Amino acid sequence: MSAQVRAEIAAAANTVSGINCSPYFRQSVKPGDGMVRRERTNYPNPFGGIVTWQVIVALPQDLAAAEKYLDEHLPDLVEAIQESLVVTSTTPQQLALDTGAVPVVVIEGHREEDN
Repeated sequence: MSAQVRAEIAAAANTVSGINCSPYFRQSVKPGDGMVRRERTNYPNPFGGIVTWQVIVALPQDLAAAEKYLDEHLPDLVEAIQESLVVTSTTPQQLALDTGAVPVVVIEGHREEDN
């Protein structure tokens, strides 16, 4: 089921113009390229888990350009992803890759675990 959920989340993100999200990790630094990551699963009761997912989208290297990119794309991206997840946070940060640090935005949300 995880593969289907990943594909659903990536497809939702891809409805936003300029976003190219993959269901799995890929090392890409092109602004708008993204991936879906399973962050953790909490089991608050014996009936099933709550999975926290992240959509990680690369931003432009220039910080001013990255902020403008967020202003232009983040509201639509969050709205699109909310079809698949309950979005709880968006966090700009640096992602460490083999090629160096890449500015990204991490959009985090949760949904019930699919069995």
